[in-house]
Amino acid sequence: MIGFSGSNISGCWNKRERYVVTPHSISIVLFIEKYAQLRPKYWDGSPPDSNSTLPDLTPLERKATSLMIVKLTQGGDMALSELLQVLETASLLPHHITTFMTALHQMYCGGIDSLLSVFDSVEKFCALDQIRMEAFPSLWTSVVGIYLRGLNLSFRRLSFSQVTALYQRFREYYEECFATTGSHLQQHDIQADLPMAAEESHIIEDADSDAKMEDLMEESKDNDIDVDITSCSDEVMAINTTTKEESHPLVLQPPLRHRCLNGNASGNQTIHSTRQQAELFISQQATLLQVNETAALSPPQLQEKIRDLVKLNPDLAEAHYLSYLNCVRSKEFSGAVHSLLHAYDGQLIHRDSGRPEDQGRGFRYATLNLAALHAQFGHRKVGLTILKEAICLAQECSDHVCLQHCLSWLYTLSPGHKSQLMRRSMIKSSELSLSYLSSLGRLNHASQLANTKASPALLLKSVVQAEALNCHHSLVSLQHSAWSLRAALWSHWGVSAMTALTSQLLLHLNAQHPNTLGTFYSSHPTCTAICNMSIGLANMGEYQLAGEVLHHAKERFPAHGQYSHTWMFTQAHITLTDLLHQGRWTEAQSVITSMATTEPLEAKIRQCELLVAKGELTKVWDLLGKLHKDPKVVGERRVRVLLIESCAGVAGGGDAIAVPLVVEALTTAREHHLVYLEALTHLHTANIQLQLGRLKEAEASVRHGLGVVLSEGSVYDQARARLVSAKLQVSKASGSERTRTFLKTAVSLDIVTKLFMKVKAYHKVRETLYLKARLYHEVGCNEERNKCALEFRKFELQHSCQSYQLTVNTF
Repeated sequence: MIGFSGSNISGCWNKRERYVVTPHSISIVLFIEKYAQLRPKYWDGSPPDSNSTLPDLTPLERKATSLMIVKLTQGGDMALSELLQVLETASLLPHHITTFMTALHQMYCGGIDSLLSVFDSVEKFCALDQIRMEAFPSLWTSVVGIYLRGLNLSFRRLSFSQVTALYQRFREYYEECFATTGSHLQQHDIQADLPMAAEESHIIEDADSDAKMEDLMEESKDNDIDVDITSCSDEVMAINTTTKEESHPLVLQPPLRHRCLNGNASGNQTIHSTRQQAELFISQQATLLQVNETAALSPPQLQEKIRDLVKLNPDLAEAHYLSYLNCVRSKEFSGAVHSLLHAYDGQLIHRDSGRPEDQGRGFRYATLNLAALHAQFGHRKVGLTILKEAICLAQECSDHVCLQHCLSWLYTLSPGHKSQLMRRSMIKSSELSLSYLSSLGRLNHASQLANTKASPALLLKSVVQAEALNCHHSLVSLQHSAWSLRAALWSHWGVSAMTALTSQLLLHLNAQHPNTLGTFYSSHPTCTAICNMSIGLANMGEYQLAGEVLHHAKERFPAHGQYSHTWMFTQAHITLTDLLHQGRWTEAQSVITSMATTEPLEAKIRQCELLVAKGELTKVWDLLGKLHKDPKVVGERRVRVLLIESCAGVAGGGDAIAVPLVVEALTTAREHHLVYLEALTHLHTANIQLQLGRLKEAEASVRHGLGVVLSEGSVYDQARARLVSAKLQVSKASGSERTRTFLKTAVSLDIVTKLFMKVKAYHKVRETLYLKARLYHEVGCNEERNKCALEFRKFELQHSCQSYQLTVNTF
């Protein structure tokens, strides 16, 4: 064991001493001792005594207590208030907690004699005879037994002055949670609440205490430790005198426990932990950062804990690596690089010099992690350069596992030939039985092909193959990723019902992590599923419900987390859509500006929508020209850009210009299997054809797009589709059926008005009211016409908009 040398109690240890006696460890010993007095010994098969006044432990309480003891012995130090809070949340026997708090109180008032008495009990346990069986309820070779034996050895090595200092620290540890009071009534109340105080106290006679002191002094001499007997005696007498002269002990202010449960640990007290406890803490936090980030400590708290661990263990490279993960989580590039370099420097210093291949392995994975770090922050060129170095190092040593990890990052960072690299990665990973990389490669392959002309059957087949590997090898994280990818694919194709279904199935999965008891997987796929549900509700016009679902995402994934950008983008998307419907251009512009920080390309596309709505067509054409040159504008994005460009052409009176644009958009949507965008493109085309007088072609376009939009579309798109269909019916009406068709269409526009009002699309409401009034005027229904005109006028005064006249002819 590598660490500091020394035997003081400031938190350092040598190679032989693995346990440090601290106030927290003393509390654990007391907790175990009181448990021993409650439950029957494991070797005692006789029934419990009916005359005993002690309550019986239920199996649930016995199990909870045993698990709690193991957790406390393996965990690091904590303040007394935190310890009591942990005990309160567990299903423990209340009498056990009461007697434990009584023992803490007695040790505080009993002086050093009470501390020596406790370790006398531990000494009896460590002895290989029947006497130890009366003290503690565990085998001496068990986890708890080894812990008690280690504490006993560490305590016996302490000098007399160190024992005195230890007890003084225990008093400070106790005083941080409890407060002094001079009321004899409160003292009487506490003693009434704790009736076992007098019966369970173990007071040692002064002669026995002196004998213990002499033994400790003899042991100090044997260990060549210089001790000033006079100063030690004075110090002990001062402490004992202080405790005995107190007219009343230190007690809790009412209420008894709840006051200390809300307290925090004092910053002046040093938290101690052994190297094994530090490694356990690092392992747990690293797992939580990958599985459930919100269950881990917050970034500031975790970084502070890491600093404490590094102070006690400067050579603990794992602590620096945890700091690296914490910095990546907070998107702190400088700190991440600094921590990563320190992590691998520490590993190389203490690596076995007889195995040079280990040093090469450290260099390989250090380089690979550095490349992954640059990829995380979007530094593709730098990441590729570093990744090539990692590949060269792995090839020199024929490290196929490292090469496969490098290949996974290579197809992530590489600008081209992604499909070929993914296929090689999947084949080689299967040969090496690297199930995680094999499943991840299949999911990435399906995601990469989504923007190509690949068929949906091929993509879903790849996802199903990945799910088979996930279930076979219990890859919980990739199971969630597979369902999240399914939802993304259905959303990409425009099937909103399947998107909602797969998102709900993801949220209903058994998310318990197989290797961590009580920890549930909650990561980026979970956040994405919640955001999908929120967008689905917003599309239906249920903005209040969408906001509540999004609020759940905010609580589950705080703003300082690495997945918060997902719900932030979703919130901006929903807010921007609502503002565009209402015609609040200034607020919409501010939302687009904030969106550009995380999704710049999406912000440019939404900026085009805003400029078209405002009627600033010159700026629209300039921005659209830049988007056409962007290599990332492919597939779905290209169709959206073409539709916005066609709307700009129609708004500017260039219907003929818009025709080739919608034709290209229709072709692109069909090639990429974008069902919903294809239906919208048909309706855009029908609207242009109506203005050009091509009624037969417009009817065919409406027939192709209307069904899909009404079944899968948002409320706004459904209303627009109904409005185009109504315009088509009016344009086709002639002869004796003309009046009847006009009246029927005017009545059907009531539904369109309600749908537009539900999403607050006020400019479309005015357009619908205008069309309705014209229809009533054509058939001579003057009273209905005047009602529509009056409603239009009131609505225009209430919701004024300057540019709706420019877009009245657009879809």
